[in-house]
Amino acid sequence: MAIFVCKFGGTSLATLPQIDKAIDIMLADKSRRFMVVSAPGARFKGDVKVTDLLIRAAAEYRLTGRSESADQVVERFREIVPEATELCERLHKELLERLAEKEADNHEEAVKAFGEYGSACVVEAILKKKGISAQMAEPRELGLTIIGSGHNARPDAKCYAKIGKVLRSMKGFDIIVVPGFYGYDNAGNIQTLPRGGSDTSGAVVARAAGATHYENWTDENGLRRADPRIVPHAATIPEMTYDEARELAYMGFKLQDACFEPIKGNNIVLSVRNTNNPDHPGTRIMDTRTVAPEERIVGVACEQNFVSIGMRKLYIDKEVGFGRKMLGVSEKLGLPYEHTLDGVDSAALLLARKYLKEEGMFDKVVKGLKKACRPEAMMIRDMALLSVAGFGMQNHFDVHARTFSALAEAKVAVRMIDEGADDLSFFVGVDNEQAAAAVKAVYDAFYSEQFQS
Repeated sequence: MAIFVCKFGGTSLATLPQIDKAIDIMLADKSRRFMVVSAPGARFKGDVKVTDLLIRAAAEYRLTGRSESADQVVERFREIVPEATELCERLHKELLERLAEKEADNHEEAVKAFGEYGSACVVEAILKKKGISAQMAEPRELGLTIIGSGHNARPDAKCYAKIGKVLRSMKGFDIIVVPGFYGYDNAGNIQTLPRGGSDTSGAVVARAAGATHYENWTDENGLRRADPRIVPHAATIPEMTYDEARELAYMGFKLQDACFEPIKGNNIVLSVRNTNNPDHPGTRIMDTRTVAPEERIVGVACEQNFVSIGMRKLYIDKEVGFGRKMLGVSEKLGLPYEHTLDGVDSAALLLARKYLKEEGMFDKVVKGLKKACRPEAMMIRDMALLSVAGFGMQNHFDVHARTFSALAEAKVAVRMIDEGADDLSFFVGVDNEQAAAAVKAVYDAFYSEQFQS
């Protein structure tokens, strides 16, 4: 029997008309019983997302003991359900209670998670008003446990069985509403996943519920072969594997790559679809697929703001343990590394700037490398990383040639080249200011009008 879990993103839940569309999608197929919700997103271009308002609110409250941003959050919920006075008053009270716990270690986490919690309460109320048998399943009730923190926060795989048991006990309801983005640590404190973590929450529910399909509803007709902000006519990808999606999501594709871990290898098909265009099939992501003979790559993605910390030292290639010393610095500081680059007498550690925001962290990395590796000179370079991915490149010998010819023709300087071990993807470092030109050049090199949709 088919079981669908549907996750709806912030733009799908930003206003009452959008929520009505999401509910219509749920009611269109009785197999859609599990509805995972994000916090309300932007209502229009330039609007502030509820999650961002909550981050501001936590900071404001710690500083002054009050918050205008918190008032704006409650007003957003009132705007969606103006007649639900009692619910909105309760949400306001609960938000103030979370804000008041400003000395708690997880203060920002608890406040930040309120957007999804409030969204689930509102959606549940709307469903019940429509006469639909619905019930919210809060992560504490489900037993959704988060281990790690910050960018390392992730669901504990041990919690799937408990969540599944709780969900099965709720079989008397037509729709179960689950707030995404957060869970609880082993001490019972609210812990959020990295930004965009509702994608992962949906995957956890899909795995625990024994789903056959996980539908991720957003504001695009699936995933594109390139960022549509750079290539407006970029084609929609009809299907791809989890491995291919992982290579591109890692580089800023519009999907959280952490959401693949709970569902990959479990016969669950992930579909990325458009709430505003539900008849479009979107993008299907699965464990395996048949690659068309003419296909070379599945897509190109790019993310900016990486830093290469290069070191020059005579005979690096003969120094036993140099790589271990270099990676040991990032490990000691709790930093994931993106790539390492090696020459005969040079080596570099590539890190994402987003992990270096803590005051003094970058200096700690440089100091640590100097102490551990004792280089004769160091070179610092900021760059963007371009990812070219797809199993099709295993069947064609001209993928690299096309890529670098296109970059040369566009006068994009190549600062770094790295390739995975499985012939699934390779990475090209370019200057941050040339990132968009690089994406456009590579896309144009592989896709003509016959591929566009």
